[in-house]
Amino acid sequence: MSALAVAVPGPAGAAGNGAALDEAAHNEPGTYELDITDRSQALEAIGELPGVAPVSFTDLIASRTGETSECGESCRAWPDDLNTDDRWYPQGLAGSGESNWAQAPATEVLVSAWYERTSPDDHAAVDSALTFVSTDDWRYRTVPLRLPVQTDDGWTTQPLASHNGGVAWAGPYLYVAATDRIHRFDLRTAMTDDEGYFLVPDRTYVGVDQGPYGVPRLSSISTDWTGEPALVSSEYAADDVTTEVVRWPLTDSGDLAGQDGIVGSQTNFWIDKDSSIDKVQGVAAQDGVYLFSGSAGTLDLARVGTQTDRDTLIWGRTGTDTHIPQDLYIGAANVYGQTEEPGHRNLFWQAQEDVLP
Repeated sequence: MSALAVAVPGPAGAAGNGAALDEAAHNEPGTYELDITDRSQALEAIGELPGVAPVSFTDLIASRTGETSECGESCRAWPDDLNTDDRWYPQGLAGSGESNWAQAPATEVLVSAWYERTSPDDHAAVDSALTFVSTDDWRYRTVPLRLPVQTDDGWTTQPLASHNGGVAWAGPYLYVAATDRIHRFDLRTAMTDDEGYFLVPDRTYVGVDQGPYGVPRLSSISTDWTGEPALVSSEYAADDVTTEVVRWPLTDSGDLAGQDGIVGSQTNFWIDKDSSIDKVQGVAAQDGVYLFSGSAGTLDLARVGTQTDRDTLIWGRTGTDTHIPQDLYIGAANVYGQTEEPGHRNLFWQAQEDVLP
């Protein structure tokens, strides 16, 4: 068992009404909305540019050359150049085990999302990438993310300036959360040019400002196929305030279910500000149990409207020293996390049976 993840009981810390997750006063379908921007024509145009060629996902995974190193029984460390970089930071985390995709690799693959800061002290994003790690040999391949741009001279691309706070894998699609929007990448449309492999989003879903709660805050995201299939998004807040969790409907093929250019929420609820669930960096869900990783090095479990299965575990910290755990991913056998603190950037995991009720 990794020192970063220890299954010990902690105080529930819920509000006096007995629940850490509360039903929202307004939680009917469509309370929140995402506006769909279809980029398929732009994606096709980029693929037709001179020097650009398609790459199969199988070839992309086979091209992994980066090496991670063992940092414990259930922990892998990034190489020094990534571990100590003061501008590139790991954030979102997903894996093929949550994809429900028939063409997913036979060996579980993790996806770690990174973003580049404007400067070490300025958190505004200027670039981003996805790093694919196969769990058979723990080698990786980093793939830059680009945004299609139309100019007077035709189509080109530019770095995707996205915080990449969360990633979810559904069917052949990777959904990348970027605070007020979600970018979708079709893994069947990877490309290469003289700078190497890259991915371009085929859709972007932008939060709609509407009553009663305004624009959804899309800080972290995951896939939940149990119950009604959904992408689950959660909100980060630095202050001790009530924050939102939203379920967005998924089709069996991994598409966000939209109509007339809009995706409406499936349902939504609140994280009680008086609970121990604070500064949420990652979210995951399975069979009605929601998991939240917090900046302080905690992993909270909760159900909506009840204290059943409520727990707080140590997650992404050594002793009292937090390494700032980020997004979560529930795999086939393990629950995975990753940390962002420079010098302590690790992928780590714990068996499902030691985390989930």
